[in-house]
Amino acid sequence: MTAIDKRADAPHTDDRRWIAEPIRLALMAVLVLSGLFTLAFEVLYLPVYLGASHLPAPKETSLVAAPLAAASGSGAIAFPVTVLLAATLNVLLIAAMRTLTDSIRVALLPVIVWTFGFLACTVAGPGGDLVLLSDWPTLLLLLCGLVPPLAYLYLRPVQH
Repeated sequence: MTAIDKRADAPHTDDRRWIAEPIRLALMAVLVLSGLFTLAFEVLYLPVYLGASHLPAPKETSLVAAPLAAASGSGAIAFPVTVLLAATLNVLLIAAMRTLTDSIRVALLPVIVWTFGFLACTVAGPGGDLVLLSDWPTLLLLLCGLVPPLAYLYLRPVQH
């Protein structure tokens, strides 16, 4: 048996695997950092409410930048839009991580980083400023950022 015959009988290994692994790790790092990026967007736009415009003629629903305590009669419904964005994007980040890894712990990294970033936003800064207040939109953001991705992982069967 020659060396060529031995190679033909050996199991096929992909010599390009060393290229694919760093790309996979880089994509995972981008997804984890995306968790922080989406949190920053969600926190900064948390005061944006779904509401009707102030003009009496067109009665269309639009996004209205309103203060945290919307004035009565302003037409703003006190529902922060970014909580829906947090729920959707965190589920998508988990789903994307599940395509790159079989480990549930590793797949949870974007949401874990999102949670630590959220907790960092609740701590007062050096001047005593708070990014997130202790009110119901903040609690709703936390719940919508954590419950849907965890439910997705719990309800999705493990594929082998």
